[in-house]
Amino acid sequence: MNTPSIAQSASGLKRIQLRTPAKINLFLQIVGRRADGYHLLESVFRAVNLYDQLELSVRADGAITRSVGPAEIAPENDLCIRAATLLQRHSGCSSGADIQLYKRIPTGAGLGGGSSDAAGVLIALNRLWQLHYDNASLRALALQLGADVPFFIEAGDQFATGVGEQLEPIVLPPAHYVIVHPGVHCPTPLLFAQADLKRDYASIRPQQFLQGTATENAFEPVAIRLYPEIGAAKQWLMNQAGNARLTGSGSALFAQTRDHRHALAIQKACPAPWRAWFARSLGAAEGA
Repeated sequence: MNTPSIAQSASGLKRIQLRTPAKINLFLQIVGRRADGYHLLESVFRAVNLYDQLELSVRADGAITRSVGPAEIAPENDLCIRAATLLQRHSGCSSGADIQLYKRIPTGAGLGGGSSDAAGVLIALNRLWQLHYDNASLRALALQLGADVPFFIEAGDQFATGVGEQLEPIVLPPAHYVIVHPGVHCPTPLLFAQADLKRDYASIRPQQFLQGTATENAFEPVAIRLYPEIGAAKQWLMNQAGNARLTGSGSALFAQTRDHRHALAIQKACPAPWRAWFARSLGAAEGA
């Protein structure tokens, strides 16, 4: 997560600006299901430098507001508002906050933008409200907002198990990527409901991943069947980079490239109406 920048306004109200990164799933497999019906996953989450931007200001009246945000997400449904409200209720803080969210990470793409924004709100308000929660406490709160929100408290590279909330740091070499969004949204519940979704992968450990054991995303064949645009984007990306994989439950795909120039060239060649970004991996707590 980008290190917050704290500013003091003329009126004495503190303000924080920070960037919240996207993530890609280097692999994602389903290894079973809990008694409550939640699927058990294994994945590697990798933060990349495709960012949303947050600006938060303290409100003395205790209200939680969003003065800037995406039109397609109503404030009452915004994870940022939910994160601020949860932290305020848990801490008993009497201060409020105004949130300005500037989106660059596409929504519903498997890139974790909403979860990253929620984690950013927890980090920023912990500082602004001077709550002094440690990262373990923030991760516990983050889990109440979504299974992948705890990852973004520290980000970096993490081997994820459970429903995605059990995290173990993993050491990976830096890499460059190009990310392609084919302009469709595939809802995660719809993919989980498909009978042909593979749910019986053999469980692996981080060392097995490092040795090349896991190379699939369980959602990919299902997403391609439901949304041919994803399959077309994957084939194009394969032709450009020699590799391509779905991230999360989609719909975005990514490919590792030789270097920054290679990623930039593919990004520039991306045909409309698809969108593409070049990105590099981020270490834990890296600022830029």
